[in-house]
Amino acid sequence: MKVKLLFGALPAIALFAASAVNAQNFQTMPVQSGYTADVIANDVGSSSVTTTEDVDGVSFAFVARDFKLTAASTPITYGLPVNGIVNSAVASTPGLNFKLGDLYGLNSLKISSNVAGSNTGTLAFVTPIPAFKVYMLATGGSGTCTVNVTVNFTDNTSQLFSAVAVSDWYGGSNYAIQGIGRINRTNDVLEPNSSNPRLYQSLLTIDAANQTKPIQSITVAKVSGTGIANVFAFSADAYTDCVAPTLQPVGTLSSNSAQVSWTIPGSVQAVSYDVYYSTSNTAPTSTTVPNHPGVTGNSFTIPSLSPSTVYYYWVRSNCSTATAQSGWSLSGTFTTLCGAVIPSYTNNFSSFPGTCWAANLSGGLPTTNPTGTTTYWGAGGFLGVGTSGSATINLYSTGRTGWLKTMPFNLSGGNYKVKFDYGLTAYADTSSSPMGSDDVLHFMVSNDGGSTWTILQTWNAANAPSNTSNQYAYNLTGYNSANTVFAFYGSDGTVNDAPDYDFYIDNFSVESSQLSTSEVKGNVKKALVHPNPFKDILYISDTREVKSVTVGDASGRTMKTFTGSVKELDLSTLNTGLYFVTIYFKDGSQSTVKAVKK
Repeated sequence: MKVKLLFGALPAIALFAASAVNAQNFQTMPVQSGYTADVIANDVGSSSVTTTEDVDGVSFAFVARDFKLTAASTPITYGLPVNGIVNSAVASTPGLNFKLGDLYGLNSLKISSNVAGSNTGTLAFVTPIPAFKVYMLATGGSGTCTVNVTVNFTDNTSQLFSAVAVSDWYGGSNYAIQGIGRINRTNDVLEPNSSNPRLYQSLLTIDAANQTKPIQSITVAKVSGTGIANVFAFSADAYTDCVAPTLQPVGTLSSNSAQVSWTIPGSVQAVSYDVYYSTSNTAPTSTTVPNHPGVTGNSFTIPSLSPSTVYYYWVRSNCSTATAQSGWSLSGTFTTLCGAVIPSYTNNFSSFPGTCWAANLSGGLPTTNPTGTTTYWGAGGFLGVGTSGSATINLYSTGRTGWLKTMPFNLSGGNYKVKFDYGLTAYADTSSSPMGSDDVLHFMVSNDGGSTWTILQTWNAANAPSNTSNQYAYNLTGYNSANTVFAFYGSDGTVNDAPDYDFYIDNFSVESSQLSTSEVKGNVKKALVHPNPFKDILYISDTREVKSVTVGDASGRTMKTFTGSVKELDLSTLNTGLYFVTIYFKDGSQSTVKAVKK
């Protein structure tokens, strides 16, 4: 029995886990009054004109992204958002944002003093709302400071939060936004910075007894610290007595739809539900427009989806109770099934195995289908050069039978052909190798999605491929199914022969069987190169009609150009790898072949 030493790590099994992020019921709390300073330079003009004060008590103010000293100034690429919406960067509150004050008016509750009587300010809100939690957006100019925060409710009661720390605007943690830059109000010198200054997010958890009370205003008192407190905004995780649904496992999936369902406690008076989905895992907010509002019942089939796509979804309740609407549920996720592709189609294996291809199939025969889930096909450098860019299977001992299966194709239009490049080398080498006595490699097609198979081509010990690039092409006459699947089947058989080799597949394509003009010309004139693989010199077999030759690398760059009817191509200065040799003929036609340098 042959034993193979493994020099790399075994491939890991990738596990896909559903997201479990609580979207919550975040709402901004627009300020009606209470700001005391404009510390954000915006639009066109000197910062001394577009602001009233600095942030730090020295001379520096913030800038908005639309700030320009003159109309001809180069736009900046940093600063606070022009729309005044700060999307929090804090990982524990995805979907939370803050609404800044008017960039053209006062926008900061600025408190410099620690002395009672001159150390407080109050922000009153346009619309009082009840909340489970309140979040404060603030920063300390020229140092840290500590503030007391009093939340004032519409029933004239309040809740005090003592000793809330506010970090210095440079370098602190728990920031909602960073890298917004600043400007010197005395000379209009801008100071861009990729990580500073910063605005920070502070959590204020409302007592259970106060959660149903609308918040009228919030008072901030600076009690210690050398930093100057600047309070910019508040947002809330708004209170609701309408409970969000609990998502259940996804039901029936197709290439363009998904059945989602949920449960909710019987005590909740839900009359309908809203469903929101996206290809982004960004959680929706209270203002997000649902894709499917007013759904009745506890399940819904989301229509009009794209095949083989990852989606995220959320559901919220609409109730007949006082607050009427819940926050969004925890997020769920699903991946739609693969849909049949209408050619043209190419898989160059830049990523393995390719979207909707399957490599984790093993065992069995073409007449029985796979019987296991072991992965024997993997990514490899074509013909042993490099480590990626093609599909390969290593056959060296009994018990190794692997399948590589394509996505389904809709060939109902007819007149298609399938083609690919292939070759065989000794294991982890570029040299040639025989195949074992009962080894076999099949290329197969199925008209019924993979239930039954027809073998189109077989390679075995009698016709083992060479270690050069070969092309297989087959006109799919009679294969007009809307659910056509192809597969590569490799098996080492039952005899433990000596050969240890890699079989490669590259540039798999399904396309129209009608020849293009260039292909017709290519059939008339096609030059060959040898040896392949080569070391330093590559020879052209027939140069009588050759006008010039170019040699390009795999990225498309031209590495060498030769003019005239050259026979020998000196490529000694090129690195090891795969190259494309394009031969231009005197009649205007051309031919491209792959060549591998050892």
